[in-house]
Amino acid sequence: KIILYFDEYVTLENPFEKLTYSPVPKTNPTSEGKLRTITIKIKDTLEANTTYSIDFGDAIKDINESNILKNFNYAFSTGDYIDSAYLTGKVTVAETGLIDSAMVAVLHNNLDDSAVAKLKPRYFARLKGDGSFLFRNIKPGAYNLFAIKDQNGDKKYDQPSELIAFLNQTITVGVDTAATL
Repeated sequence: KIILYFDEYVTLENPFEKLTYSPVPKTNPTSEGKLRTITIKIKDTLEANTTYSIDFGDAIKDINESNILKNFNYAFSTGDYIDSAYLTGKVTVAETGLIDSAMVAVLHNNLDDSAVAKLKPRYFARLKGDGSFLFRNIKPGAYNLFAIKDQNGDKKYDQPSELIAFLNQTITVGVDTAATL
C-alpha cells in the first residue's frame, strides 16, 4: 500500500482512466482520494530489483480551487536504485498527418513481432494533446515500440479497427532517447 499525504484537501478523478502504472501490472491497483491523502493498493506481487512508476496525469486536483497537479509521478524500487532511463517521442497518423491523442505508446521487452497482439506491454504511456509521449524510470535494454489506438483498454492490438504504428527495428533504451511513429 502506498499513501501520499498532501497539505490540502485533494480529489482523485477517474483513476482507472488517468493513472498509468509501469511496468504494466497483471491486475490494476485500486486507488482512492480521501481528504488529504491518496491511497494506492497494489494487488500483484512486486518483482525483485524493479523500478515501478505511477504517473498521475491530470487526475489530482485540490478541492477548493480545482487546481490540477500536473506531471506528478511517483517512482519506487524493489532494488538498490531507481532506473532513470527514458524514451520520448511523437506519434502522427500517417493517413491524415494529424494527432490522435486517444492512442497509447507501448514498449515490449518480448521482441516477438506478435507480442503486441498477444501480451500486455512492459511499459505504456498516454499521448499528450500534441502527440508526444514520455516513458520515464524504465530499465535500459532492447524494446519494440508501438503506438495503438486501444479501443477496448487491454493495451494490445487485438481488433482490426484499431490503428497501429511501429518502428521497423528495436529501440535500445539507455542509448536511444527519442523516436517518431
